[in-house]
Amino acid sequence: MLKPGRPKGARNKLDAFAYEVALAHARHKISDPPPPEYEHTSLWCALEFTFKESPQDYARQIISMLPKQVSFESSLHSMEEDEIDNLLTQLKERALEAKAPALSPLLLESKVINGSHRPE
Repeated sequence: MLKPGRPKGARNKLDAFAYEVALAHARHKISDPPPPEYEHTSLWCALEFTFKESPQDYARQIISMLPKQVSFESSLHSMEEDEIDNLLTQLKERALEAKAPALSPLLLESKVINGSHRPE
């Protein structure tokens, strides 16, 4: 007899995929292109949108995607101090990059006087 619903183990595969995408996104630098395996997924796009539009909700969204049976604290215990520091630095950099206004190109104007350029 077939049972309705998703196949056994499908939820675990979905959770594992969401965790991989969230982890890749948290480690991703804004100036780098997205990883090709996640670039066009709706989850990556949602994380990008949240990061740009609502940075304060970004961390909450990432944490909500962590597997429920693995606590964040136990993951930190298995990491070296420099790995934790690196992860925190990366998250801070991403938050600052998201807050920073886009830079516009610098335009210089000059006048030509007697055949030579002089800045204004």
